[in-house]
Formats: sequence, structure tokens, C-alpha cells
Amino acid sequence: MAPSFSTARHLLLFSPNWLGDVVMALPAFQQWRATHPRCRVTVLAKPGVASLWGLVGGVERVVTLLPGRVGRRETLRALRALDCEAALLMPHSFRAAWIAWRAGVPVRRGTTGQLRGWMVNDPVSLAAFEGRHQQYEGFHLFSLVPETPPRAPRLTITPDAAQAAAAQARLDPACRYVALLPGAARGDSKRWPGASFAAAAREAARRLPKLRFLVCGTPAEAGVCAEVADAIGPLAANLAGQTRLPALAALLSQCAAVCCNDSGGMHLAAAVDVPVVAVFGLTDPARTGPLGRARVIAPPGVAVSRSIPRHSPEAARALASIAPGRVAEALLEVLAP
Repeated sequence: MAPSFSTARHLLLFSPNWLGDVVMALPAFQQWRATHPRCRVTVLAKPGVASLWGLVGGVERVVTLLPGRVGRRETLRALRALDCEAALLMPHSFRAAWIAWRAGVPVRRGTTGQLRGWMVNDPVSLAAFEGRHQQYEGFHLFSLVPETPPRAPRLTITPDAAQAAAAQARLDPACRYVALLPGAARGDSKRWPGASFAAAAREAARRLPKLRFLVCGTPAEAGVCAEVADAIGPLAANLAGQTRLPALAALLSQCAAVCCNDSGGMHLAAAVDVPVVAVFGLTDPARTGPLGRARVIAPPGVAVSRSIPRHSPEAARALASIAPGRVAEALLEVLAP
């Protein structure tokens, strides 16, 4: 019998390319994995998110998509040796379909845009999901009816990893820690001002004296992280650029709460089951909001959109209009016993 997506014994899952998109795809993957326990799963992922799949249960192998022509050639060689029966193309790019086609995967399931329809032989339309949360696109791609409610995304943090993260950050067991993530890969159109992060933290610490803050971010976000940590003072530690993705996930799992922008870090915190206070500007939390224990703080009366430029003065003004006191109150509420 010819293989199909539903009967495949070895699935090649093309990972989304961004951290937040990976996390929003996890509820669908987790539900599919629970109903297909015997199917082997290989994930193909870009270097920026490949290590995250090591924290996802039910993944047998992760293949990193190496850059450049040499990288593509090596990737194709590795995939051809795996004898996958079906590929699920979560990215909507031409390249994802081309790689699956060139690797000789018999069943290639995904959307047909980006001029790739001739390579996709199990086509899927996502037109009906324009107004719904992005996670539901994943369920449709996996050919699932989502549970009610859908299960929350979850990453597996081992006790050893949690202990190592706490030791590296020198966490004091007598204190409670809030991670502050003042960066956002999409630029200032998603960044609440650093001074506002610091003001909210100082207000929360004034009312909870044992509160301490871990300011986290990528090396590219070192400037804003330093600004926030310096403005908070001795109660904050600046860890920008000191934690790779798995270590950051482990560190966030040790925190009492996370305060962040609409960012990949926001979704990462939700996936380790930590209460999240997320600050949104003009992006739409109904489409890409955090999944799990989360409070979204947004300016009232603004027109939201899924497509906001990286540098949008209108979005920056909307974010700046959010008072630090609102965020501090939300933090205190999620930190309440």
C-alpha cells in the first residue's frame, strides 16, 4: 500500500523557523504524537531553533538545516538516508518543499503558495484560519480536530538542567525571581521601553521585598538589557547573551514569573509553565498571544494587525502609552500565593 500522511511510519517534520512559531506549533504536535505513538519522528530545523526540539518529547532525531549550498547538500544526503515516508511542511517557503522533494520523501503535506504547488502532493489550505490563533493552523496541518481546550505547549526540563541553570545564575533560594525579557527580534515595534520595564520592576519589588530580577536576552539585546538592569539596581542581574536556548528555558522554569514583550521568549516562558505578563502594542494577541498561564497588557482602543513593520512609530507610541503601574499590578497578581 502506498504511504500516506496518516499511515506513515516515519515522519519528517519541517520545523517553523522562529522560536515563537515553534512553540505555537507544539499543541498540535503533542496531540498528534499522543495518537501516533509508533510513528518515528525526525525534525528538520534551522540552527536557531534546532536545540529547542531537544526539549520536546516524542522526537527521535533532530537534523539541523545547515546554511549555504554545501549545507543543503549535506542536509539532503542525511535526509535521503533516513527513508522518511511523509513530510509535514510547517514553513510555507519554497525551500522547505524543494528539500522534501529533492530528498525523495513520497508524501509532502503543506500549503501550496510560494510557487511550490507542483512539489506538494498532499495540499492543505489555511484560508479558514485567518482570524483564529496561529496554533489552530498547526492542528489543521496535522489533520487533527483540536481537543477542547487544546493542551498547552510543554517543553521537558530535566531536574539536572534546572539545577544547573539555578547554579549558573546564582539564585538565592530565599528569594523569588522574575525574568525580564525587554527585547524582541522584530524590533522596536514590539519593544516596551526599557525604562518602563525597570519602573514596573521597582514598583513590584517595593511591595514584595524578596523579589529579584533576571534580565535576559540575546547578545544583540545586550544594550537594552543593561539599561533595564542598571535602572533597577542591585535587585537585578544582567544575563544578556549568557544563556543559549535550552539553558534559557531551564532558567525561566525556575522563575516565579516572566515579564516580557510579544516575543519568542514570551512563548518559551509559556512552554515551561511559568506565569507570563506580556506587553503588546499593535500586534494581535488573539492571533499570536501566549498559550498558557498568561496576562496580556495592551493599550486600549488601538487597531491591531498581524503585520507590523519592524520600525513603526505608531506601534512605539502605543507601547509607550502603557503605564508601568499596569504591568506592576499584573505581576503582583500572578505572583500572589
